[in-house]
Amino acid sequence: MSRRSRRQSFRVDRPSARLLVVSAVLLDLLFVVGAVAAWPIYRAPAFVMVVAIALASAHVIAWAGVRWRLSGWWLALLTFGVYVVLGLPVVAPAMLTGGGDQALRGLVGVITAPVTGWKDLLTLDLPLGTYQTTLAPVFLIWLSVPVAALSLAWRARRLWVLAPLLGLLLPIFGVLFGAAALSDPLAWGPLMIPGPIEMAVGAAAVLLALAYVVWRTLDDRRRSLRAAEAATGIRTTGRSGSAVAGRIAISAAMVTIAVAAGAIAAPLAVAGQPRDVLRERIDPRLEIQAQLSPLAQYRSFFADDRYDEVLFSIATDADRVRLATLSYYDGRLARVLDPSVDGSDQTTAFVRVPSSLPAPGGTVPATADVTIAAYDDVWMPTVGSLTGIQFRGESSSALADGFFYSPSAQTGVVLGGTALTTGLGYRQEAAVPTSLPAVADLVPGRTSPQLLPATVPESLTDWIRAQEAPGGGEGLALLIERLRARGFLSHALSIDAERPPLWRAELGDYTFEPSRAGHSTDRIDAMFTALLQRETDVGGEDDALLVAAVGDDEQFSVAAAMIADQLGFAVRIVLGARLTGDELPRCEDGGCRGGDVSAWIEVQDASGVWVPVDVTPQHENAMSPDVLEVRDPEVPTEVHPEGAEQVLPGDADPADNGERSDDPLPESVDWAAIWAGARIGAITLSALLLVTGPFLLVLLLKAVRRRSRRSAPDPVGRVTGGWDEYVDAAVDSGLPAPGTRTRQEVADLHGAGDHGSRATLLATWADRSVFDAEPTTSADSDRFWETVEAERSRLLAERGWWARLRARLSLRSLTRRTRT
Repeated sequence: MSRRSRRQSFRVDRPSARLLVVSAVLLDLLFVVGAVAAWPIYRAPAFVMVVAIALASAHVIAWAGVRWRLSGWWLALLTFGVYVVLGLPVVAPAMLTGGGDQALRGLVGVITAPVTGWKDLLTLDLPLGTYQTTLAPVFLIWLSVPVAALSLAWRARRLWVLAPLLGLLLPIFGVLFGAAALSDPLAWGPLMIPGPIEMAVGAAAVLLALAYVVWRTLDDRRRSLRAAEAATGIRTTGRSGSAVAGRIAISAAMVTIAVAAGAIAAPLAVAGQPRDVLRERIDPRLEIQAQLSPLAQYRSFFADDRYDEVLFSIATDADRVRLATLSYYDGRLARVLDPSVDGSDQTTAFVRVPSSLPAPGGTVPATADVTIAAYDDVWMPTVGSLTGIQFRGESSSALADGFFYSPSAQTGVVLGGTALTTGLGYRQEAAVPTSLPAVADLVPGRTSPQLLPATVPESLTDWIRAQEAPGGGEGLALLIERLRARGFLSHALSIDAERPPLWRAELGDYTFEPSRAGHSTDRIDAMFTALLQRETDVGGEDDALLVAAVGDDEQFSVAAAMIADQLGFAVRIVLGARLTGDELPRCEDGGCRGGDVSAWIEVQDASGVWVPVDVTPQHENAMSPDVLEVRDPEVPTEVHPEGAEQVLPGDADPADNGERSDDPLPESVDWAAIWAGARIGAITLSALLLVTGPFLLVLLLKAVRRRSRRSAPDPVGRVTGGWDEYVDAAVDSGLPAPGTRTRQEVADLHGAGDHGSRATLLATWADRSVFDAEPTTSADSDRFWETVEAERSRLLAERGWWARLRARLSLRSLTRRTRT
């Protein structure tokens, strides 16, 4: 068939304007419903613009496929090319104009979005806004899915039924990557409808898909009847207007009843069931749980090499800077996360921060400019409640990707191998409380303690009863005040008297007392046992004579938290530094040294506000000598060496270690660098497989098909398989498909000149092998396949490089039997 005749037949098969317009309108409505379902993920005007540009581009690409009859592979390549070219200016125009480095990172983010974009969608807190390239998956999905759906609707004769099914993927995207919480329920008299927006979106999507299927079925039937009338001259009798109206009314009533029944039954069916979305499956809590307790490392800041070293500098109007919030205590360690709670607990979830977070009520905006010096931990210095953050420097993009924040705990961390380095800076937007109530005015929100009884020493509850303090905030203020006044500050188990540590020298007239590290229940029990014993020995209420508990913020913060819990307050421990005040250590001129790090507790009032309470013990009143002197036993103990048995020490508790060894740890393999390289290689390989995998799959399928045909057990089967191989090669090269034609008709259709004689020879040979009485031999089948391979090579040799590649990757031969 000549090229002109093929064009003419194509014009006959070209879809009508009515089919193009109606199909596009119905499917576009389905695409828009999908955009409505995904709107809560972003809630930004840029999302609307990205969807509009993607849909417009999809219509142009699909129409180009119809106009020039492009194959599926060319449509896929054209779609991916449009995505790459328009991706960065559409989804992240700010990165395009932000300089070469920003533009390059944005382009990489757009290209890798099909592989890694889901991570940004699931680990960032909603709404995402226009954060970096998080809109790239939207542009890709609202471009590729409509191209495929419109191409099927406009060009496929039977597979058009897949078009609305592809359109339903867009609302599903909004559900899977959306929030776990439904929209506010809708009350209609005694009927309560949960998630009315989600229900409306789902119903609209299903009804639109159904409407398209019904319309297309009726349209195909109408065109078939017209074709039959044109071929036979026999007119069909249509239904009367009343019959059509009746059918429409019945159908509409059935759909209305089904939707109404679903709206009523669905809430009852899913009542009490959680809404499972992909967002709930991603949680960085595993990396956070692998970190040591920040409070267990408290005394490391008071070593001489860190005590006077500036960790970071901060410029802000806030009065405190927070490093970590520890809300859980298990009797051994105070922790940021409760290891007994699974990752579905959203109240303790750490999420990536989008462009901004909402400010809590009763707050005013504040800013903090932070510059990292010698601080290298994962816990980020922050103030107040974070509402936004902008990193500065070469590694700003990597830090933004690795930064996670817990709004409930007001704690930020840097994970994923990203580290804080000297010179790193960032600007934090925050919200700080307008005013805070006094501790004595606080009202507890509970009536019973929350800590497990096994984690609270009996000596602490005995000491609380011995103070005869009132309840509520007044009692909390009194008990914390007495605890601090009767405690004594010490940061070490022992010191060198000739070369005292820097913290000892800065305290001035100070009498050293040994204090072991750790904040386990046993350590807290020792403190309150000493306090009770001192009260028994001395009596009275003179705090200067009742000093007996030795420790620092590590122990006293845990002790104060236990006291607040016993009084019914929600409480948490905070590790950070003070920026104002003269009575306790604070950061001078915004430079926070190791010796400025402290710990305090935050107590929650019944109104929900958290109030900081300092717990650092005093150091002016030394412990009385009569408490420290220990007399030797008056009755000597008789020792029998020959009967002594060796008793091995118990397992060491890392939380109760006193002095830590200064010996360097043995060097180990840098698995972080190896893992980073392996991850980059895996991402690169995945991207290559994503791009080349479909092409390799087509080549593999054709090779397997050819091998099975050539190795058929029967010589006749090998000959007929060789004919099928020739026909497939001709179809992939652009020649017409055989349809219902015989072999000789196909040879005449494909043949011209000498080539036609070879095609006729193959057709005659194949017919003879099937119908001739003389059996076909294996030698005949081998010669037949040699002729087939020569004809395949000729068909490819007559074309250019691109045409040969397109023929090898063509899907026409794989789908021609389905079309037939």
